[in-house]
Amino acid sequence: MSGGGFRAMLFHAGALMRLNELGLLSKLKRISSVSGGSIASGYLATVWPRLGSPGPDGVFADFKSIYVEPVLGFSRRNLDVKTALTGLLPGFSAAAQLAKSYENYLFDTRTLQDIPDNPRFVFCATNLQSGVLFRFSKPYAGDYVIGRLDQPKIRLSQAVAASSAFPPVLSPMELTLPAGSFTDWPTQSGTQSVPPAELAKMRERVVLTDGGVYDNHGLEPVVKRYMTVLVSDGGAPFGRGSEIGFDWVRQLKRILDVTDNQVRALRRRNLIDRFSAGKAAFDGGTLSATQTDPVKRLGAYWGIDTDVARFTLPDALPCNGPLTDRLARTSTRLADLGDTVSKQLVNWGYAICDRSVRTHYRGAAPLAGTPPAWPYPGSPL
Repeated sequence: MSGGGFRAMLFHAGALMRLNELGLLSKLKRISSVSGGSIASGYLATVWPRLGSPGPDGVFADFKSIYVEPVLGFSRRNLDVKTALTGLLPGFSAAAQLAKSYENYLFDTRTLQDIPDNPRFVFCATNLQSGVLFRFSKPYAGDYVIGRLDQPKIRLSQAVAASSAFPPVLSPMELTLPAGSFTDWPTQSGTQSVPPAELAKMRERVVLTDGGVYDNHGLEPVVKRYMTVLVSDGGAPFGRGSEIGFDWVRQLKRILDVTDNQVRALRRRNLIDRFSAGKAAFDGGTLSATQTDPVKRLGAYWGIDTDVARFTLPDALPCNGPLTDRLARTSTRLADLGDTVSKQLVNWGYAICDRSVRTHYRGAAPLAGTPPAWPYPGSPL
């Protein structure tokens, strides 16, 4: 699940609701998330035990009331401006303040050791010191340069705050850890590239920022390990237009936006190439969902700016293209987007997930037959 503030969080909540109705949510082995997606994923990890056992069709009975409604309620809070201003005060950290808000409203004092073993939840941040993806999970936290911290007792609120520490206003998140907490990565692939004295400092004070800086789709922890991959992308589409600022500040921002868009496009293109190769092999009878393959993948991708006209399912929920385009361009904020827009974002994630999965899914587990219906009928698309 990608980043994108509350916009992405709500979009993912709708997608998760539809995945549950299709019987797939209960069958997931790993859930990787970034930034706004990590807020959605973190709360899912929190309430997972309350979902109980799924029915024979793999569907959790009370998913909307247990998960979706509280996420929608949380989205009506305004966190980013207050948090950023607090971070400007001497002795305060915006990221630490953000973690405190998550603790108060969503996660309480849970640590990574309090979340489920299965599915494995992975919260992705970016390590500003090593320049690579830093993962938080129940078995370990770390990256391949500084090493790993086994069975980390880091608070869930801190992990999600690190993953969603949007730069520069909510970044960085600093973790101070006792000497000797980390061990070398099993392959030692990156650890050996750092002088021992410098590595020791990097392990005692870890400086993290938003996971979207490195991988805004959260693909790295899953795409090389699983044959079937489901990707929900709530990231804002790249804005194109004739008016470009010529002052240094606006030029720099535009250049950073172009760089970010290129990184995201390359990862997305690689993913779609894997899906195309996997679908062709599956339909040709040379690949099954239980096989392993270094390149080919099965699954589905849906984005907040996906064109609904690409899918022609006869019973799909009707979606107005201009309206969904406006939803895709909702600002990236950790702030109240309004009742109507918030519910429409849930509906949009639900509807486009439904269309994409039922069109492209080739997994081993059959889909449940629950027909699609708006999560919030009063806010249709």
